Amino acid sequence: MERERLAEYLQTFLPMFYKKLMKGINLPGVTKQQLWLLYLVENHDERPMSFYSEKMMIPKSNLTSVAEKLIEEGLIERRYDPKDRRIILLKLTDKGKDFIEECREKTKQAIFKKLEILDDEDVSRLNKLFEEIKYIFNKME
Repeated sequence: MERERLAEYLQTFLPMFYKKLMKGINLPGVTKQQLWLLYLVENHDERPMSFYSEKMMIPKSNLTSVAEKLIEEGLIERRYDPKDRRIILLKLTDKGKDFIEECREKTKQAIFKKLEILDDEDVSRLNKLFEEIKYIFNKME
């Protein structure tokens, strides 16, 4: 019963989190899918395209078009697996690293502005709650 209630909370929390904090934050030059792929490549550098398509839950053919724009912009590069040249690996470029850092800073500033309406007590409570959530979620890996 408790796990079911938790699952229901998580289902409603994630859309609410996005709506309250992330909606309206526009990062020029990239779509949300492209940004997601950039973050995945940053965290799992030089993995096959199939790895990223599985993580993003999109067909490999769709991932190719998402990746192509990032390759054209010089944010990621395509490499071939030295063991099997049919396998394409994605690697983050230095320009991609700089772009991600810029996106993080813009997003952080936009979220910071949205949090201005909270008083210090609410901010403190949220920090403690997120520390606990992070601790618990790290157990799931």
